[in-house]
Amino acid sequence: MSLDKPASWDKTSADYTKMGIQGPILYPCKGMLAAMDTASSFSSATSILDIGCGPGTAVTLLAEDYGTQIPADATLVATDFSQSMVDATLAKKRNIVAAGTDVANCWGRLEAQVMDAQDLSAVESGSVSHLMGSLVYFMLPDASKGLLEANRVLKEGGVFACTSWGSTMEWIQFSVEAAQRVRPDKVGKFNAMPEAWRSSEGVKAQLAAAGFRDAHAEYVEFEWKLEDPVKNVEQMVKSSNPAAQAVVGSFTEEELDRCCEEYVKILAEHGNVCKGVAVLGVGRK
Repeated sequence: MSLDKPASWDKTSADYTKMGIQGPILYPCKGMLAAMDTASSFSSATSILDIGCGPGTAVTLLAEDYGTQIPADATLVATDFSQSMVDATLAKKRNIVAAGTDVANCWGRLEAQVMDAQDLSAVESGSVSHLMGSLVYFMLPDASKGLLEANRVLKEGGVFACTSWGSTMEWIQFSVEAAQRVRPDKVGKFNAMPEAWRSSEGVKAQLAAAGFRDAHAEYVEFEWKLEDPVKNVEQMVKSSNPAAQAVVGSFTEEELDRCCEEYVKILAEHGNVCKGVAVLGVGRK
């Protein structure tokens, strides 16, 4: 399975939805939103565009943490190149609106549609005040094309923010270690993030090359405490996520069960905590 193919993410949308946002993606996403608000307050937003929305993670955090600040007439658009991810976001929208828990009508006015980050031709140039991409640009076949498109659709003075994974992802490392204990001859290889996206210097350089001014990048270090290690491990190891499939895609069900057991043991040795480092990049049009 490939990280840059819609079909790969179509298959894993249900798994992402089940896991919710209480995982490693929570920390860089919150950092991304905070950095955007600092650079240009969401209270000044006219149009917010989420690139690679997945099952609505960033939108959920945006509504919870900044919903009451966003002007009532600001548009909110979530996009993903996976139809299943867009469908998951729309399903979340329906559930939240029906439950009456929609903060400041953020979900009620949200539009979600299939769109490739490298081709935002459906979005008018200079029409977006805030554009975000949580853990998406490093997976694009042509990241520079995606960044140029993001710059094009932003208004003058508009803010762009994105995140990528850095050098430490212990939840992946532990998964590989557990798999090697079970079947070292069948363990696949997790392809590390492109080098240019793993460092603050690399991300800053890419944003500057795409024409963003005041480009800035920093590390987001965090510790993910697994409250229910057995459940969390099973969700990760048996996930259809392309990263998980790259490691244990050829394992039998029995081998996957053993892999989960070994993973839980490894976690216990580390206090049921996974350390991670993400890279956060911010720039202006």
